[in-house]
Amino acid sequence: MVFLPVMASAQFVTFWTEDFGSGCNSGQYADTYFGPMTGAWTITDTGPLADTPNNWFVSAEENGNAVGACGTGCGSNRTLHLSADQTIVGTDLGAAYFEGLDGFCAFFGCGGTDRRVESPVINCSGIANIILDFKYIEGGNAIDNCTLWYFDGTTWSEIADMPKTPVCPNGQGEWTAFSIALPFSSNNNTNVKIGFRWINNDDGDASDPSFAVDDIELNGDFATDAVPPVVTCPGSETVFTEDFCAILEDYILQTVVVDDVDPFPQVTQTPEVGSNLTPGTYDIVIEATDVAGNSSSCTFQVTVIDDDAPVMTCTPTVNATAPTGQPEVFVNVLSPDVEENCGGYTLTNDFNNTDNASDNYPIGTTVVTFTATDESGNTSSCTTNVVVTEGAVDCCLADYNCDGFIGVVDLLFLLQDFGCSGTGCLADLDGNDVVGVSDLQIFNGVYGTFCP
Repeated sequence: MVFLPVMASAQFVTFWTEDFGSGCNSGQYADTYFGPMTGAWTITDTGPLADTPNNWFVSAEENGNAVGACGTGCGSNRTLHLSADQTIVGTDLGAAYFEGLDGFCAFFGCGGTDRRVESPVINCSGIANIILDFKYIEGGNAIDNCTLWYFDGTTWSEIADMPKTPVCPNGQGEWTAFSIALPFSSNNNTNVKIGFRWINNDDGDASDPSFAVDDIELNGDFATDAVPPVVTCPGSETVFTEDFCAILEDYILQTVVVDDVDPFPQVTQTPEVGSNLTPGTYDIVIEATDVAGNSSSCTFQVTVIDDDAPVMTCTPTVNATAPTGQPEVFVNVLSPDVEENCGGYTLTNDFNNTDNASDNYPIGTTVVTFTATDESGNTSSCTTNVVVTEGAVDCCLADYNCDGFIGVVDLLFLLQDFGCSGTGCLADLDGNDVVGVSDLQIFNGVYGTFCP
C-alpha cells in the first residue's frame, strides 16, 4: 500500500507510542488497559461470536521479544494479544486461541470469534506523512486471521492484511517488524484510531500463534508544509435583482476548505463580498492559503438576472392653445420620471419616436405613450394627454364672417338675427341684449368698411 508524500523539507518525528508497559501479569482484558501516555483501549464485537469466544488481553503471558526472536510465554514485557477465554482450556494463554470443533460445542464449547481491539483517540494535529510501525507475530490460517484497521474520525476501514510471520523451530511465531503509511486523511486529523480485528471459525483447525503486537509507533513529518489546501466551491447559481442590482453575498461559508496541516487556512473571495453586480455572468473565485503560503482555488459562476421593469411616472395632462387660425402649436411636454434599479435605460414616445415628446401638436387631444426599456429588455409605459384648443376668434365689429370686410354677407347675418333677445345674440352690436333698429343703425355706419 503506497501513499504519495504530502510534505517537503520536513522533520520526521515519533509523536505517539504504545508499549503496553512492563511486569509479569495475566488475564487483563484489553478494554481495562489504560496507557499512561495514550489512554484507554476498547474492544468491539464486529461479527458473530460463539458461546466461548476468544478475547483481547494486555499482559506478559505473550512476552514482547525483539524483532527476529521467537515467541515466548510469560515474561516482563507486556503485549496486546488475542487469546483463549474459556474455562476448559484456560484464560489468557498468551498468543494461543481456542477454536473448538463443529458438532462438539455442547461438550467443549465453541470459540468462533470476530472482535476488533481499538486504540485510544490519536491526535495527529500538525503531522503529515504518517507512518505506523509495530512488531508482531501472527499464525492461524487463511480463515483464522488478523487484519489492520484505521478510523478517520468517521469511518473504520481495513488498510492491511499482515502476512503470517515465520514459524520458529520451537513452533512459536517469530517477532517481525511491520510498517505502513496511514491514509491521507490522517494528516492533521485530531480523531484517528487504529485497530486489530481477529476472526476465527470453529472448524477445529487452529494454528498457533494467534496474534500479538507490541511497540506501536506513529511517525510523521512535522515542519514545512508543501501541500496546498483542497478547496471545494458551491455550485453555480442564478440570482435576481431587487431594489438594487445584486449584492454579491459571502460564499466562503458555503465553501469546503481542507488542509493537511493548517486547520484554519486564510480564505478570500473575488469579487469581494458586497460587490454590486450588474446583470451578467461572473466567475467567482475562492482561494485558500495555508500558514506555509501554499494556496489553491476553485471557481464557480453567479448569473445575475434583472427581471424588474423601470418604474415610470408621466405628467397626466399638458394643455396648450393654438393661435387663431392655426391648426397646431408647439407644446413643451415634460419627460416622465423613470426609476431603474439596475443599469441604464432608453426612453421613447410614440408621437415622434424620440426620447423628447416636445413637438407641434394639432388641435384636440393627443395621447402620447412613453416607453422605458432597461438594459435587460424589461419595459414599462405611461401616458400623457396633450390637449390643444383653438384660440378665440377676434374680428372687427359687425364683421360677422371674419373675412376682413363689412358687406352684404354680414348684413344678411344681421337680418337673420334681427329680433334676437338675450346674451346669446351675436348681432347685438349695442350690447342691450336685443338685436333691433339701433343695431341696424350701427351696422349702416360701418357698412363697406375694411377691417384692419
